[in-house]
Amino acid sequence: MIIPANVILEVSALCNLSCLGCALHGPHRFVTRPSGNMKAAVWRAVIKDLGSLEQKVSLTTHGGGEPLLHPALRDILRYARTFSNLEIGFLTNGMLLDKSWSDFLTDIKLDWIAFSIDGVLPETHDRIRKYSDLKRVEENLDTLLAVKRRKKSVFPQIRLNMVAYDEIVDQQEAFVEKWIHKVDAVMISHYRQPPESKRWPGITIERKPCNLLWYQAVVSWDGRLALCCEDFNVDFSPGRIAPGNSLLSLWNNEEMSRVRDLHTRRDYDQHSMCRRCDTWAEDYSRQEYVDDERGFRVVKTPSQIVYSREPE
Repeated sequence: MIIPANVILEVSALCNLSCLGCALHGPHRFVTRPSGNMKAAVWRAVIKDLGSLEQKVSLTTHGGGEPLLHPALRDILRYARTFSNLEIGFLTNGMLLDKSWSDFLTDIKLDWIAFSIDGVLPETHDRIRKYSDLKRVEENLDTLLAVKRRKKSVFPQIRLNMVAYDEIVDQQEAFVEKWIHKVDAVMISHYRQPPESKRWPGITIERKPCNLLWYQAVVSWDGRLALCCEDFNVDFSPGRIAPGNSLLSLWNNEEMSRVRDLHTRRDYDQHSMCRRCDTWAEDYSRQEYVDDERGFRVVKTPSQIVYSREPE
């Protein structure tokens, strides 16, 4: 049986923002599937399934929406935390992450949280991330940092992600310098234009099988399993979580095996999504080094650059 090392649990596909590059809620959105919050029957079944495993599994409770919009997110995280083999974290736009959330996430020892913040200037950030407020997001982030210090906790690790849109690409260095000494990692993600593109720049190596098919499972808010994180519209679902249809049974069913076989045989062009996708290159084109001058560890992949501080 193939067991995913990472599971993306889209607890909510709803969002309070409309960001420039968002496939679901942005001005150029192209995803047509409905949005909603995941029902308890789905998230409980998936988490219980994963928690029964001996292997460590990374559980990511975000997807196409804002996780904090799920009214039962605290219950979801508490339940997941009862299983010692699960590493838990999520990406947020930070607008709703007030002090009560900071206290809660620190107290349950959430493994990590990532904030989406696009640049250092309010005038561009708030335009790109419509309905966001950079001042408020930074205040919420500072509150979480203060709560961690007060409680002398290393949890949650804090990561920031900036999308390098053309309009703010010149803010990358300022963004890294502003935050690298306060948080655990700073990520600069490439912007794919148009948003529905599945291409990444600078890939020169020969095409190889995509590892996502073996290690990453994605469950949409309505219980459908997506083929992978690039299956934004869940057009290639191998099935839906339901009694008798567990995550692991779907992850190992005939359709998933068929697509894996296409990759093993290098028949990528036989799948309409895989033939136009570059995400396979993430693992094969990875570069990692230490910037001795600034004391940063740097990881470069086709989709992003990750900066983290070297241990003192």
